[in-house]
Amino acid sequence: MASLIRDLFFRKNKSSALQGRSVNAAAFWPDDPRAISASRDIRASTQIVGQRVAGLYLNDPVVRSAIEITVSMLVGDGVRLKHADAEIAKGFNKRRFDPSEEQSLLSLQRAIARSWAVYGEALALMRTLEGEVSVQMLHPDQLERAKNEDLGNGRVIIAGVEFDAYDRIVAYWILPQSPDDPFGVYRPSQRFEAANVLHIFEREFPGQTRGISPLVSVLPVLNTASIAVDAGLKKLQVAALFTAFLTTPDGSDVFSGDVKPSMEPGATVRLNPGESVDLAEGGEAGDLPAFLKILYRQVAAAIGCTYEDLIGDLEGVNYSSFRGGALTARRKADARRALLIIDGFLVPLYRRWRAVEALRGNLSAEIEEPEWIEPSWPQVDPMKEAQADIDLVEAGLKSRKEVIEGRGRDFETVEAEIAADSFTRNTPKATAPEQEAIDE
Repeated sequence: MASLIRDLFFRKNKSSALQGRSVNAAAFWPDDPRAISASRDIRASTQIVGQRVAGLYLNDPVVRSAIEITVSMLVGDGVRLKHADAEIAKGFNKRRFDPSEEQSLLSLQRAIARSWAVYGEALALMRTLEGEVSVQMLHPDQLERAKNEDLGNGRVIIAGVEFDAYDRIVAYWILPQSPDDPFGVYRPSQRFEAANVLHIFEREFPGQTRGISPLVSVLPVLNTASIAVDAGLKKLQVAALFTAFLTTPDGSDVFSGDVKPSMEPGATVRLNPGESVDLAEGGEAGDLPAFLKILYRQVAAAIGCTYEDLIGDLEGVNYSSFRGGALTARRKADARRALLIIDGFLVPLYRRWRAVEALRGNLSAEIEEPEWIEPSWPQVDPMKEAQADIDLVEAGLKSRKEVIEGRGRDFETVEAEIAADSFTRNTPKATAPEQEAIDE
């Protein structure tokens, strides 16, 4: 798999029978595209895939849109701690956990989501600096991929991750410098206890130790789209050219030796008997927009969003179809948010923060299971969705608390705001006389 991906990334765009087979990913694999070990193939390929996606993120507008939409769907305006003690919730949510105390909790969540979308994994160290918990974001390549050792007695190191005899992660081997270190001085990796490391990725296969970008399956598609766009540009350039071939009966030179004769706009030229002019026109390139739409729909499917959100093309979309696609995309994003942002980042960070605050005497030593307020989704039709919530509450199928927290607000905060609000609700609308007669 690694060699095939390298061939795909570094080959030149040449016309060949192999490259013309299909735009699907299977066209770039052997006839029998089975993986003996998916985990091993991911370990071998994840670095070059991450580098490729990072390059496309900086240079390809579609890939940039895909990454930013993924980050927005996972994080939104941020996941916040919900706690019975408002001061504890405020202390955690407002805390700036990076070593320089410049990045908010929302900023760290977005950094983790972006790292996962580009590299397939996020890496960070939890440290205690001057009595405060801090989170130091690292480049995923700092987790030394080349470190594979058999430590004996069932203990092994695989791609920088150390396991004990019971297949439990006990430590990580991390390089001190990032790949873009301007000094370029190599220093060996250092061992960090697993409790101090946040290694966040989606484990899709048994034994998987490293993550891979969700865009890996559509890198061939993006390559094909780039070639198609270049071909479309060349088609437009050729179409802008004007080439004429003048034929004379005796083959004489009617331009008197002028190598590059020109024709002025609006000119009228009288031809001699027997002379003719043939114009060269380029061939049809097919329906390029429709072809690109097929490719970009595959990209949208890979990251779990709709084509309309990826490209911003709402042509031919109605309310029902857009809402149906949005609900499916939201369900995928909710699951990934719970896995990557909440369980992978916020829960271990909260437990560390509570433990440190307890040692400092600021909070009790008992650490309860945290609850979280997740960001709300933009409403496709606010009036319809609000009325649906009202109907569910009145029918006893949904609580007001569930509705409020589903919109990204804290129930107690909203209740306090309503109690303190001097606004008077409008009286119910008058019932039409015909309806009153029916009711009687």
